Amino acid sequence: MSQELVKSIDAPLALTMPEEERKEVMAAFAVNCASGSITEFDLPRIKVASGTALWLIPGLEGDTTDKAIEGVVVHVRDNRTYYEKKDAGNVPPDCSSRDGITGVGKPGGDCSKCPLAQYDSDPEGGAGQACKQSKQLFMLRGTSMLPEVVSIPPTSLKAVRQFFLKLVTQRVPYHHCILRIELEKAQNKGNVYGKAALKFIRKLSPAEIANAEGMRAFAQGFADRVTQER
Repeated sequence: MSQELVKSIDAPLALTMPEEERKEVMAAFAVNCASGSITEFDLPRIKVASGTALWLIPGLEGDTTDKAIEGVVVHVRDNRTYYEKKDAGNVPPDCSSRDGITGVGKPGGDCSKCPLAQYDSDPEGGAGQACKQSKQLFMLRGTSMLPEVVSIPPTSLKAVRQFFLKLVTQRVPYHHCILRIELEKAQNKGNVYGKAALKFIRKLSPAEIANAEGMRAFAQGFADRVTQER
């Protein structure tokens, strides 16, 4: 891809729309969601479709799939979730953590010392953890006025960490650039899954960065209301 083509990629509408319109959207959100009742079913969730190397993307006309998504990440949250029963259904986890450090529930406490967070603790066998790690990227894409929650599975956490470290070496905060997250096909014991590969598209312009800073503060203000997902 040429540098000229890369530069032509537009930033999400939420970062380029007139300031007054953007403030109106945020003000409407603050009023409509003042009760703090947001759950995991409210914000759009983008996740890896089971058994594929495709993103499952919700839309007004139903779900679609794609090999890659592009946008600006305005907030990041580390998660841990533990379900005592494998097929518990769409219910809150027995224990969870919104920062990957302190668990709330049963058993709760310091995640680093919890036996369920140790490798080889997965009751299904293998080297996995009974308490699953994940990362949520609050991403602005296209014409969406609110971030969508991109769920990064445990198998892709290393790729995200390494990409963010590369941004650090270039002195680029993650919310100051447009990135692309592709899914590469991988297999484990015959099971197909998607492994994330992150690519830098371009740095935002000074005006876009200013808006991204505002959207980051906005996202941080309500992100902790968003609950864990199964």
